[in-house]
Amino acid sequence: MSVVDPPAGRYSATCDKQWVCTPVNRSVMALAVAAVVVPLMAGCSGGNKPGQPQNGPSAPPPAADAKHGPTFPECGGVSDQTVQQLTQVAGVVNTAKNSVGCQWLLNGGIVGPSFSFTWFRGSPIGRERKTEELSRTSVEDINIEGHDGFIAVGTDPTMGDNLCEIGIQFDDDFIEWSVSFASQPFPKPCDVAKELTAQSIKNAK
Repeated sequence: MSVVDPPAGRYSATCDKQWVCTPVNRSVMALAVAAVVVPLMAGCSGGNKPGQPQNGPSAPPPAADAKHGPTFPECGGVSDQTVQQLTQVAGVVNTAKNSVGCQWLLNGGIVGPSFSFTWFRGSPIGRERKTEELSRTSVEDINIEGHDGFIAVGTDPTMGDNLCEIGIQFDDDFIEWSVSFASQPFPKPCDVAKELTAQSIKNAK
């Protein structure tokens, strides 16, 4: 699948459907795709969990010689109640759970704020960072709980900084939290993303 540059703003360069009248961000769409791809690949992957799709509807399983990091519990060990509390969004619902992550949407719908946790196994964080650099307002280095990664900020012309994504590397794996608000008022997205990321790192085994 070819990659099409998206419109400026909160939409991703890796998804070709992101600007069709819905504010769903790239991580949320990737989770929806993964929910279909993971079961289909399970029977032929030799027991390896496939990496999270990034640039298309499917992705190869992790390399056999990849050095994997810790194991993360479902949804990064973060409860629905914690997501609601930190985001201050009443009615946010967990709409997807699978082996690679979770997503939360307002009343389960695709229009509105969105929050997601994704676990990429055997997938290079550098490629994800390059994608962020093409579509976000700023991307910088960050260290959370002693682990390095990146923090990306998206800015809406009317709302200001309303999106924050944090990727943290663990050997040849990485996790990513995405926090995206659709209307005022809302807490600082990166404060929320940092706390969610820190909790997931603490919950890793």
